[in-house]
Amino acid sequence: MKTKGFAQVDSGETMPARFERIRAPESLHARVTRTLGRRVVRADQETTPIIFPSEGELCAQLGVSRTILREALKVLADKGMVEVRPRSGMRSLPRSKWKALDPDILAWQSEENPDGQFLRELCEIRLAIEPTAAGFAAVRATAEDIAAIEAAFERRVAAADASLEEFIELELGLHRSISSASHNRLFRYLSEAIHEPFRVALFYTMRSAAVRSLETPAHQDLVDAIRRRDPLSARSAADRVVANVMVAVEHVIRRLEGRKANRSNDWVLLTTAKADD
Repeated sequence: MKTKGFAQVDSGETMPARFERIRAPESLHARVTRTLGRRVVRADQETTPIIFPSEGELCAQLGVSRTILREALKVLADKGMVEVRPRSGMRSLPRSKWKALDPDILAWQSEENPDGQFLRELCEIRLAIEPTAAGFAAVRATAEDIAAIEAAFERRVAAADASLEEFIELELGLHRSISSASHNRLFRYLSEAIHEPFRVALFYTMRSAAVRSLETPAHQDLVDAIRRRDPLSARSAADRVVANVMVAVEHVIRRLEGRKANRSNDWVLLTTAKADD
């Protein structure tokens, strides 16, 4: 069974995949890398690993030079997304081989209609980072840091009826201010690494006004704990913030899986009807 655009590895087929021509003139190397990287992500989501065409054919399909292509493939190989096998060429690797916290990989995953596994893993990364960062913020925050956190929270509360896009920006701003107040460079780096995937996940989880309202008391407790310089309470409040999101994510996943099942059922009915004709 073939999947459009991909060559299936496990089925024994060796037909190389096709790739779209690169049209954007800006930052060609980055654009080629992103195009190929997103294709590998999509293949992993569909559980159909891909075999790349020959270098010459892939250059022709993308409309780029061999130098640009080799640089892009080297970047993907360094990220653990592709490998070169003697005599069998280049092929994609499963997600388990990728550098999980690589900012590009996280961004590409978020761009390719995040699946349930990715949304769950993102929540788990947040659970590992945010409570600890909040605890350090309660201990290390300067007066200016606390003022920035309070101002970010007040803007978030005042924007309860704002557009989803505006609300998400304010949500991100609040979390960024808390991460900054931890005065830990690694926390800030990790927070920035998941920034774009976090934004995409919020588009799924913050569409409901009920979810936004549910989050507000936990955020209030978090800000209050940092103001009181109470690290244990800050960690507990941050735990609740992420836990609320994890509940929302599970609802989103069930909804997405329901839609996928419905599409599968529609396809079965359609093919059955055609067979009957």
